[in-house]
Amino acid sequence: MQNIAPDSPLAAAAVHYRAGRFASVAPLLEAHLAASPGEHAIWFTLGEVRYRLRQFAGAVTAYREALRLAPDRPEYFADLGVALKSDQRPAEAEAILREAMRRAPDNTSSAMALAGLLNSQRRRSEAETVYRTLLAADPLMAGAVENFGALLMDLGRLDEAVSLIETYLVRRPKDVRLVSLLSMVLDRGNNLDAALAVADRALAVAPPSGLDPRLASYMSLVGRTGRLDLRGRVLDLLAKAIPLSLPDDNREAWFKCDRQALWRFAYLFPYYGVEDRSLLKVHRALGEQIAASRKPLLPPQPAKQEPGRLRIGFLSPNFGDHPIGHLLAPFFETHGHSRTEVFLYATHIYAKDVSGYGDRIRATPDHFRDCRNKSDAELDAIIRADRLHVLIDLVGYLAGGRPEVLALRPAPVQIHWLQSLAGMPAPFIDYTIVDRVIVPDDERDNGNGPLIRLADAFQCGEMLALPERPPTRAALGLPEAGFVFCAFGNWLKIDGQAFAAWMQILAAVQGSVLWLSKGPTPGAIAAMRQSAKAAGIDPARLILGQRTDDKLSHIDRHRAADLFLDTFTFSAATTTTDALSAGLPVLTKRGRTAQARLSESLIRAVGPSELVVETAEDFVATAIRLARDPGELAHHRAALAQALPTSRLFDAGRMVRQFEQIYETVWRRHVAGEAPGHFDVVL
Repeated sequence: MQNIAPDSPLAAAAVHYRAGRFASVAPLLEAHLAASPGEHAIWFTLGEVRYRLRQFAGAVTAYREALRLAPDRPEYFADLGVALKSDQRPAEAEAILREAMRRAPDNTSSAMALAGLLNSQRRRSEAETVYRTLLAADPLMAGAVENFGALLMDLGRLDEAVSLIETYLVRRPKDVRLVSLLSMVLDRGNNLDAALAVADRALAVAPPSGLDPRLASYMSLVGRTGRLDLRGRVLDLLAKAIPLSLPDDNREAWFKCDRQALWRFAYLFPYYGVEDRSLLKVHRALGEQIAASRKPLLPPQPAKQEPGRLRIGFLSPNFGDHPIGHLLAPFFETHGHSRTEVFLYATHIYAKDVSGYGDRIRATPDHFRDCRNKSDAELDAIIRADRLHVLIDLVGYLAGGRPEVLALRPAPVQIHWLQSLAGMPAPFIDYTIVDRVIVPDDERDNGNGPLIRLADAFQCGEMLALPERPPTRAALGLPEAGFVFCAFGNWLKIDGQAFAAWMQILAAVQGSVLWLSKGPTPGAIAAMRQSAKAAGIDPARLILGQRTDDKLSHIDRHRAADLFLDTFTFSAATTTTDALSAGLPVLTKRGRTAQARLSESLIRAVGPSELVVETAEDFVATAIRLARDPGELAHHRAALAQALPTSRLFDAGRMVRQFEQIYETVWRRHVAGEAPGHFDVVL
């Protein structure tokens, strides 16, 4: 498209092409080809444009036509093979790529694509052979070094990967992609401090021009190494990157974003307190990219509804000893079957499950489907064969999620619940289940997608029967005397503002300690202790709790603490539920994002909400006051103990009744031909 004459009918297409507005290019090329179908170069360009738009099936069609018209062009074979691979047609892709290599042995793009295809099929030794052949011919072939290094990393051959990359970087020290890959390999080897140093080097060589994988890796490493001093730099980089990658005035630019990087940002943004509006843009970009690349082959065919009975499916890898599994066990055990037929689709089975959550969950549904190691097409076929009315996804874009399957539309109505709590806007998600605290009225129309707001908290918990006597402080490594503040939870949630508040509290309450969950690495623990020392607090006052073998022991140990201190940008969820169930009061600050309001939602679902405060100053003052006034703290403990037996948070039956209302409402709307829209559950 670069050599089109200004007066050509395709001049407008060339302008859009150079600007990256590929959605505007495609119809112009299609219109031209309708009148002049014999131009192979235009068919080839159309294939490229459709590929960039993730319309892989359409790209295959265009490339095939280009090849039919010009069968002597080896580059057409290569690009067709890549498109077939992306369209999940591996056998055809391999045949075409091998033909491309036969016709043009010097065309390395075909060999690179073939190696990638073999790797995706877990034919690792064959892929390794291709990469070694390429590197024997050209040791400085950056793409081969990068992909072979990633293959070695996936195989756990980390020393080999480091050696390969460092040998290359001796000659090309400013190759940002390879520097970034080196950081990832070091990260995989749990050498986080070295990985962070290399990631910092990559950003210094070339600052990110948008939401790229380097920035995602840097964000993750800063959080996991406990480097509170670097979180501000991350936020500054994000402030520049978000409008570049996701401009409000050019939605076509969103298709240029790296999909794997977007997956990571969808996970990381809440830990840095990024506003919901930006997080939802990441979700929409991911959803639209995935939807463009995964078109449903057939419309779903639900079973005829029995009187009052709907077929409901739940999709997750976490039906076991996982925080989500802990929440789901009482929900499914209480879930009736007179009005529904329940299907669980498990994409992972936990080998170790000391607390027995997997067995509990597997005993609850009408049908439990073991869907481990299933391809997108296979999983789509399994779900589609069950002829569901409603499918509920429980993962979204987090690890183990299968949005590509959802894009194939195996069910007529598809809902997301439990992870993307501001909403999961995507063409293949009809509704997201949230609650009124997490998404208040003035936050429902920020691009959230249709929301179903529960009457109570977005999740329900379980009250376990605790031992008659709590564990002793000595047994838990705590001092026998003094006030114990507890802040269990993911260390990624600890930001500078929350940590500064915690240090102010410790400074004001003599003899107190802060009881944290075990840090991710020794380096992160050392960094956190150093931050405490810099704040004038003896690092020995930060006490790390060891991981427990079972859920009951974890909840029981909360009784040795006096007050739970929440994080600010991403508040506790399951951890808050655990603390409340043990009778431990939780102090939280109302947040400005959905994830920052999780604890508030859970506390209000229990009842007493005096420990939901407005500002960081209120948070510090309240914690200090409670530590100094045993009578007021005892009042809060007593109020919590009185509320727990009838708490809505621990009423799984009430949650089930809300879901039954959801099933009936969304299906009635679907049958009536109504478009999905917001609605609230009312009990």
